[in-house]
Amino acid sequence: MLNDPLWKRALKAVVDIKDPPPPPPPEPVPQSSWDELDGALKIQERREERQRLNSVPATASAAADSGGSPVDADGLINFDALYKQAGVLTVPFTAEQALDMLSHMPAGVSEEARQQVINVTLAALGRSVGGTPEAIVADANRKQAALQKFRQTRGDQLVELTSAAEGRIVDLQGEIAKSQAIIEKAKRQYQILSDACAAQETQMDKVVDFFSGTPGQSGR
Repeated sequence: MLNDPLWKRALKAVVDIKDPPPPPPPEPVPQSSWDELDGALKIQERREERQRLNSVPATASAAADSGGSPVDADGLINFDALYKQAGVLTVPFTAEQALDMLSHMPAGVSEEARQQVINVTLAALGRSVGGTPEAIVADANRKQAALQKFRQTRGDQLVELTSAAEGRIVDLQGEIAKSQAIIEKAKRQYQILSDACAAQETQMDKVVDFFSGTPGQSGR
């Protein structure tokens, strides 16, 4: 953990520059915001928390190492596995950490002051963790490229899957049409046979009636 609250000192320096005494700062920062900023921006602690929250199960890690999909059975993406699979370099200070840093800046500080705080703090930390604006932007760009490539790959797979499925649907529709034609033909054939049999039964009735009648009463 970083015991030295660099973010708090950086913000104080910025506030002093922007709002020198005796008048009070026009945008006072409540103590709760100081505490939040001090705790949130202890870089090592935040890094350990992120690693814990984004830890990959052993099976998922094995799949990623073996070139498997970074998407699990529920359709959720493991971005760390995706970046690893894409060969994105691991850096000490990531774009996600920079984003997390920005998200925890107090809302009561002006945008200009926030920018100065970020610049001052990155200058203080850059030498030890490589957190320079250039390094952060480069990490973000590499991850954007990996995400775009992943989306493109999955999009191409969707096109191929859709084409194959639609071709299969056409084939099945052809098979269905053939089966329906066979059914209709069989129905017509049955009707012809049934009518022929019924007509023949009527003829047989004549024979039965003639030869089953009482002598002298035939020909009724």
